[in-house]
Amino acid sequence: MELDKDLKEYYQSIYGDLNTIEFTADKKNSLYIPLFSNSIDHSLSIHSLDKQELPVSAYALARPMIECYLRAMWVKYYLQESQIEEGCERLHFPTKLGALLLQVDSVAPEDDMFRRFKPTIEPIITNMHDFTHGGIQSIARQYGDNGDLSSPLSREERDELLQLATLTSSLSYEKLTPFIKSSRSPTSILHMASKLLKL
Repeated sequence: MELDKDLKEYYQSIYGDLNTIEFTADKKNSLYIPLFSNSIDHSLSIHSLDKQELPVSAYALARPMIECYLRAMWVKYYLQESQIEEGCERLHFPTKLGALLLQVDSVAPEDDMFRRFKPTIEPIITNMHDFTHGGIQSIARQYGDNGDLSSPLSREERDELLQLATLTSSLSYEKLTPFIKSSRSPTSILHMASKLLKL
């Protein structure tokens, strides 16, 4: 099954722009550029898996998608260049999403779009580990109200995950715009995201 027309156009536009990225690598951007890009990849995969009626697999990618975005933000705003060893063999990211969120929150600019993201993600952080690693939250959502193993999960929750995936991809894309050499205005893609998010 294909993605809906507007969603397909949105991701095609993003990837068209990502293919034009140019940058002179430094210690920080050589880490955060791929992380933002990975977050977008996971976002698209979530939409594709949901369309294929594979919601458990889509849910499993929620944490990696969020983690890539938060790690990229952490490197961009929180991590000092002096803490990065050549080759990054000794660099360790905070392992808890809550810690990443707090550290990014402490340094991200006040007008950063991250401020829209934080209240969206805070209530669901505790369940994300379960979804990725087959925990109790993932198992519980596979049972219907009658106690039968049904697997499709709540359509409302699935739609919320798809909204989160679109939001995360737009935030990651926005951080990559300084490196994009496309003739298209980045605001056109952010406008597409707003339309998909019904903002």
